[in-house]
Amino acid sequence: MALKVRTPGVFTTVQDLGRTGHQSSGFSPAGAMDYRACMLANFLLGNDDNAAVLEMTYQGGTFEALRDMTVAAAGAEMQMHIGGVPVKTGTAANVLKGETITFGPASKGARTYLAVRKGFNIEPVLGSVSTHTRSGIGGYRGRRLAAGDILQTLPEEAAYLADKVTDIEEDDEIRVIPGQQYDRFKKDMDQFYQASYQITKDSDRMGFRLDGPLLEAEGGHDVLSEPAQLGSIQVPKGGQPIILLNDRQTAGGYTRIATVAMADIPKLVQKKQGDEIYFTEIGVEAAREAYMSEIRRIKNGAYLEPDNDFTVHRRRLASKLESHMKR
Repeated sequence: MALKVRTPGVFTTVQDLGRTGHQSSGFSPAGAMDYRACMLANFLLGNDDNAAVLEMTYQGGTFEALRDMTVAAAGAEMQMHIGGVPVKTGTAANVLKGETITFGPASKGARTYLAVRKGFNIEPVLGSVSTHTRSGIGGYRGRRLAAGDILQTLPEEAAYLADKVTDIEEDDEIRVIPGQQYDRFKKDMDQFYQASYQITKDSDRMGFRLDGPLLEAEGGHDVLSEPAQLGSIQVPKGGQPIILLNDRQTAGGYTRIATVAMADIPKLVQKKQGDEIYFTEIGVEAAREAYMSEIRRIKNGAYLEPDNDFTVHRRRLASKLESHMKR
């Protein structure tokens, strides 16, 4: 009962919602960059929110089903084919034993999540199966996937799933909460909020390096090391901001001008190299309510709609009969 990696894509890893509660011991949380897409892929299949998924970045992989299974993908638009039949990202579909699931390059967004019904059977490390490649823990042998890897899956029964993820339109506005050293940047605040910043090629799961107006901290850019938060915007000596993300270090010693609101993390991490973003300020309570509202929308099905494209809901027996008749 497994899924075999034929080609892994550019950077494909096993993730869940992250390794929480261990930063004080030096372990990065890791986890799915786009928590919303990860949760929606699992929601389509009736899985637990925290079930393991495959996170594919920029270019998807090709996988062979070693048994009949039901899968779903959500996130960036990567053209998916199952047994040669095109399937739109954001839908669930049945896969027959021996068929391949193939993803193309991301035409919109950056990261796509592939889930299987009931989930992958992977041993957790410190309560999570998320891969942190820099420390070599979690996921599949602590690394990104490679051709020939075989991922064990949990037993499941055939399912008919009639929902799909709605098209989610995103803008370039990223809401931020003032950071710990916000007051050191008073003279540069206008340009921080009024100018746009471009995501550079030196961006990955650890953080997004930005290119835009330089920011100068009064009294210098170094501070005593403090816990690093998801979305913290550090400003090192060069004056260009860095947004810390899932594979971040657990502590940092640079000034922090702001922190990205959790509700806007999914929007941010679907941006690609060269995309531009701009920042607007939001208060702590407003940011908390925006995040809670986002989680409620995911859990109550607000991002789903009926799927009337019945070509993707192939019944296994009918597909098998069709395959035999073509021989």
